[in-house]
Amino acid sequence: MKQFVRVLLSVSALMWGAAQAAERPHLVQPDNLSKYWLVSSTGDPMAPSYGKNLTAPTCAAVSYEIERGGATSHVKLEKIVPEGDLAGVATSIVTNLHYTAAAQNIGKDPVYTYVILPFNAPNVAKGPSAAAEKQRLVDQCKLADFKLPEGM
Repeated sequence: MKQFVRVLLSVSALMWGAAQAAERPHLVQPDNLSKYWLVSSTGDPMAPSYGKNLTAPTCAAVSYEIERGGATSHVKLEKIVPEGDLAGVATSIVTNLHYTAAAQNIGKDPVYTYVILPFNAPNVAKGPSAAAEKQRLVDQCKLADFKLPEGM
């Protein structure tokens, strides 16, 4: 009987560990997100009417988890260049996103990723110099050492 109880406890522990591992999100770089999830709705972010650097060309990197149902959670501003009051707008945008699983993501696996949001960026339709300027802006917010947070 003791042997049976030990085996049962071992199996239960293994199943609990497997369930926990299955819920742990995959770390996905922004370039690969479309293999897992596609934006289905964006919501309506709140924007301040006055504040610091609201009209300056700005980029914001925001990390977040996409859960099995397509909602975002664990939204965190990672970087904003230059500092200013667009940080709240960036996190509001990501909080309001909703996703649909991509065809390859049959199990609706949760992911942890980030997005770079450019604000007041040059219009790329105005030519190569504007496109290069926008790229320089966005490059300032790339997260070279992006990884899963502790405990996730």
